[in-house]
Parts: sequence; C-alpha cells; structure tokens
Amino acid sequence: MAATVVLVHGGFLGPWSWRDVVVALARAGVRSVPVELPSGMGGSGAAGDLHDDADRVREVLDEVPGPVVLCGHSYGGAVISEAAAGPHPRVRRLVYVAAAVPDVGESVADLAPVAPSAGVAEAVRVRADGLLELTAESAREALFHDVAPERAAEAIGLLRPNNPATGTQAVRGAAWREVPMTFVRGAADRMPELVSSGVRWGDVESVVVPGGHCPQWSRPGMVGELLAESAGCPGR
Repeated sequence: MAATVVLVHGGFLGPWSWRDVVVALARAGVRSVPVELPSGMGGSGAAGDLHDDADRVREVLDEVPGPVVLCGHSYGGAVISEAAAGPHPRVRRLVYVAAAVPDVGESVADLAPVAPSAGVAEAVRVRADGLLELTAESAREALFHDVAPERAAEAIGLLRPNNPATGTQAVRGAAWREVPMTFVRGAADRMPELVSSGVRWGDVESVVVPGGHCPQWSRPGMVGELLAESAGCPGR
C-alpha cells in the first residue's frame, strides 16, 4: 500500500507552497495532505506556536488511513520532529526539505550559526500585533532567487505573518531518532543549514537537488518524484 504524503510548510509560507508538488504526486498516484499550521494563521495576533503546529500535524496523522511519509520544509522540520515523536505509528519515513532538524530541548534559533557570514539572514519586521513579516526583498534574495521573476513575485504575494515564538521554542520530541529520515538539500540554498549535532549522518538518506531554499517551489516535479519514491510509487 502506497503511503500518504503529509506536507508541512515552513515559516511565512503556507500550504500553497506545496501546490505543484501535490499535482506531481497526484500524477504519480500518490495521495497528499498539505497541513495549515496555526502559527501562520493569526491575522489578528492570535497565531499558534510551535507546539500548536505539532499538535495540528499530529491530528492529521491520526486522521490519515494507512502509512504516512511526513515531509517538512524549513521551520516545518521542527514541527514534524515533534509531531511524529513517540514514534507516531503511521509515520514510516520523515523527509526534511531544506529543513531544521532540532533535537529534544533545542529550538530552531539554537541551531543558527554564530558567524553572520554563514548563509543569508532573513530580514523581518515586527507588526503592530507582534507577528513577524518577511520583507519582500529578503524573500526574493533568500527564498526565491532561483525562479523566474514572475514566479518569485507570486510566492512573495502569498507570504503570511508568523508567530515569533516558533523560532525560540524547544521541541519536545525528536522523531528522527526513531523513524528513518531523508534530508534534502538545495544545491544553491542561501540559508544556513539548521541541523542538530546529534544527527547521525551515516543513518540518513541525503539527497541534493538543484535550486535554493524552496525546491518545492522551484523544482516541484523533482521533489514530487522523490516523495513518490518514498511513498512507494516510483517511476509512475
């Protein structure tokens, strides 16, 4: 039985960022479920935090019949690490797409490099309601530099505010210690890699794809193919 692919977006993004991957998976005969994270839904300042995000993903895992490949992008890596801890009985593989991989007690901020020259920093501004917004210039430079201007502009127009707490909260579980893991790097990723020192790379399937920090947006067919293979439907 092919697994369902559950897709978890990164900070400032949304389920829209998986749009074309969902299409690619459908063509391969693979069911997918993009998750809406509460941390990016607080238009009035009532956004959820990291633990709310993990709880929401866990709810989806409980509802999906059969096995699951759980995929997180960027900040979404922290979310899936906590959500699938236990491990969750339906999750048979974790896929981290240019994603944070914190250990228990670590936050995304804890994994950030000390040297300012390591990667490109995201420029944000604080809204009146306390949520953070990613500037258009920073998004274009850090996230969407590897796509056509029109496609970058589309993504930038869909960015959403985010709860700043998500970057400093420590995860309560590290599912990657219990479940097989694939780590996907973008060959032209300008963001620093946020991976715990506890990750045992000899046990990790590592894949390098062309493009930057958002290969699900710049190379959706390639990401879809990779996820279809993880789900048990290769070459369809």
